[in-house]
Amino acid sequence: MASRTTLLRHFQAEQEEFGALCRSLNDEQWANLSLCDGWTVRQTVVHVAWHIHRTTAETLRFLLYGTTQGPARQIARDETQSTAQLIDWLASPGNCAIVNLGELMIHQQDVRRPLGHSRQIPADRIQPILNFSLGRGSAALVPGSRKRAVDLRFVATDMDWSAGDGPLVRGTGEALLMAINGRRSAFQDLEGPGVPTLASRQTPKGNSAVLEKQ
Repeated sequence: MASRTTLLRHFQAEQEEFGALCRSLNDEQWANLSLCDGWTVRQTVVHVAWHIHRTTAETLRFLLYGTTQGPARQIARDETQSTAQLIDWLASPGNCAIVNLGELMIHQQDVRRPLGHSRQIPADRIQPILNFSLGRGSAALVPGSRKRAVDLRFVATDMDWSAGDGPLVRGTGEALLMAINGRRSAFQDLEGPGVPTLASRQTPKGNSAVLEKQ
């Protein structure tokens, strides 16, 4: 696990890159669908901003009493803010935690991939999230990621990272992260005999698991 200082550095860097991306988008792009089923780019940004700024009490209350309608209600409440307000909210100091770093990273890719805004995520920043996605606490980020990855071998082609045992799945660290966390669009960037097994473990719509708990 990364040290607190390193985690904070990664968290702030991910915030800055997400904010810079948002500032570069036009109105049409803000209305574009992200990889989160049924969510526009704007709605995805609203969700991330809310998630990384909620208090510990709010998080516990949501985990205890939250429903699948929770995110929808939260988005409906906050998406009427201006674009500038949303960007300022997203970029303002948030609650640094491994789960929130994962929120920023995965949802930023949910925005980038449909818009064709690719990026190279630094290896030392993405590796902790890859490891977390395969661990026992992964349900706090994206439910089901650990089950999707069981009995498979993952090897990153652009960094020194591998994990698991079983049929091979190869790809960039970003593509592996997105596929393990239920994003079907990432499968076009993967290869290996384990890819069909991983694909068979996705939810029917590809990303619906992302919305159930967050």
